[in-house]
Amino acid sequence: MTGPGRRRKGELRRLRRRLEALHFEGKGGLDGDKTNLVLAELIDDALGFPAPEGSPDEVEGKAADYRGAAGLADEIRGGVRAVATAGLPDTWVGEAGSKASEVTKAAARNAEHMSETFGTAARELTLLAEGIGTAQRKHGFGLDALRAARGMLPEGDSAYFAAAVDADRARRAALDGIGYLESGVEAAEAAGERAERKLNELAADVRSGRLDTRHLSDADRVVLADAAAHGGDPADNEILTNRDLERSSTRLNSLDAKDRTAYDKLLDGAKSPQERAYLVKALAAGYPMARIQTFARKIHPYGDKPAWLQQHLTPIVNRPDDSRREGDHSQKVTFDGYQWRQKGDTCVALSTVTMHAQSDPVYALELTTGGHPGDPDHDNGAAFEERLRAEETRVYDRREGDKRGMNGLESEMVADDEIGSHTGTDYEAIATRTKESREEVLPKIREAVDSGQPVPFGARQGDEFGHQMMIIGQDGGKLQIYNPWGFTTWVSEDDFVNGTMGGASSEKYPTPTDIRLPEQKQAVRP
Repeated sequence: MTGPGRRRKGELRRLRRRLEALHFEGKGGLDGDKTNLVLAELIDDALGFPAPEGSPDEVEGKAADYRGAAGLADEIRGGVRAVATAGLPDTWVGEAGSKASEVTKAAARNAEHMSETFGTAARELTLLAEGIGTAQRKHGFGLDALRAARGMLPEGDSAYFAAAVDADRARRAALDGIGYLESGVEAAEAAGERAERKLNELAADVRSGRLDTRHLSDADRVVLADAAAHGGDPADNEILTNRDLERSSTRLNSLDAKDRTAYDKLLDGAKSPQERAYLVKALAAGYPMARIQTFARKIHPYGDKPAWLQQHLTPIVNRPDDSRREGDHSQKVTFDGYQWRQKGDTCVALSTVTMHAQSDPVYALELTTGGHPGDPDHDNGAAFEERLRAEETRVYDRREGDKRGMNGLESEMVADDEIGSHTGTDYEAIATRTKESREEVLPKIREAVDSGQPVPFGARQGDEFGHQMMIIGQDGGKLQIYNPWGFTTWVSEDDFVNGTMGGASSEKYPTPTDIRLPEQKQAVRP
């Protein structure tokens, strides 16, 4: 529930408690007791409680507009899909034909996604209109009950003389009215929260426009935003996060003529949309052109091998066999048979290393190949394991002293240095030891992971030694968790808020007690 919703619920709860505390048995207006006047005042206060805001008719009108837009997008989708399915004319051969095919297929997926997005927005707005209407009707029922309760007492100060039986009957009717008002607040909050969550998810899915640079054509932007890592639904595995798209735009617009020419040459020579997307991701990660050119030379022999690129450059992929059930730890994060898994009390260090690699393909390539892709002495699981342990130790050794594990401040420090330096963010530690604090921070978590920024958090039970994990995604009221025990899983937002998310790890760590939220820094410079 939102802050304003909690305040409204709190006000009604206080009114209810004060009404419940009133007693009229054996009392009347002639014995000097002012309880009747207090009752009348409380009912008047309840009658002044504001109604849920919003116009169902206006919201439903917007829903109709989106339904119309979905229909138009569907017509476009049909035409583009026909071209993509039928293929290009025989005269389109070689590189031109290859690039045109990429654009056509990406545009077809884009049109399909647009139609689905508009249709979903229409449904969500209709549900919001219905929710607002329900909330306002409940509020109206409450006011009717409260007016009836007030009518059981004489007007003004004459309420002092009401008989005890009439006053008690008015109190009971007022409590019924308060109940309807509470239901109205709950209905309005539920409708608003659902609409906010769903529409924010849709807004986060609008991608190609975030690649806002004069140096790329519209076709380039569509293809790059559409490029996905191998191994699952493309819509769930885009290589470039929203944050990557925005940061790469800034860097592209800031490159001098020499670097721009060099970078154009790398993009033009790429063998696939995936290879180009990883080059853009390296740019977004803040590397100078010389490092990007070295990275490009190393991955180019595998540029037309999406499975190789994913395995070496994107550790975590959303796979089609993911049940999305809490407690399902079957989605292992591996490279060549070895898990991205902590050894010892290194949950902070290893989860940070993994998220660094997920955000930064240059770093990921160094971990998976040691800088020697294709060399069997370096590009193998056992060698990867050694390098992973070395990086885990490097980050873990940044703690103060020789204590067990790393604390929240140390977690914030390494998140800034290892992740934030490549995503343009500073992490801020926030205590979340109460249900209300976790509820309050949840929209910011959704916003962060929708933009592609992982959210570290510590979980524990009471004052026991804690365990750090990473929130890396959200969908349909669930949060996706990376556990440095070597897997991903999902928990419901309700379990997160209530501190009952033991299924993400074990019952030893059910409650998220502290979170590191990313805050945007100034734009990256070349």
